[in-house]
Amino acid sequence: MDNTYSNVLCGLSIDYPSSWIVRESNQKYLSGQSSLLVMAELRPNVPEGFKTVVELEAENITAYHDRSIEGIGEFMEFYLSETNVNIKESIKKDINNLSTHQIIYETLTPHGNVLKTKEVYIPTENTLYVIRYDTSGSNFYDKYISYFDSMILTIKVDGRKC
Repeated sequence: MDNTYSNVLCGLSIDYPSSWIVRESNQKYLSGQSSLLVMAELRPNVPEGFKTVVELEAENITAYHDRSIEGIGEFMEFYLSETNVNIKESIKKDINNLSTHQIIYETLTPHGNVLKTKEVYIPTENTLYVIRYDTSGSNFYDKYISYFDSMILTIKVDGRKC
């Protein structure tokens, strides 16, 4: 990993390959007492790069009843199961002294295509960081998953509310 993306609003940094591009948005969405900040998208800088994206988000979770890693994992599994996806894996994993929950799931499109996604959740006292690896086809998932897994190993968060 040659470059580092840092978001000072939310206190997140992650390394990424120099052959990838970053599109920072810092777009905030409000929903009741909660808010979601879409920090940035990272993707391979190749013609088909639009079919693979790493999304970085931060959600205010002060209104959540259970902000533990177990509570976040259970909530996300329930939420995803309600959206008609096929959960392939759901595990708790510590990375760089951070407790994370990781879920890999597939979605079937109306045209019969399988979309494969991996989400990594990192809860802190006030913020849930979500790092999502999203692809438009399992062949793209397999092609870039090693990059995503390497990127996740470099993540740093400071837990600030954003």
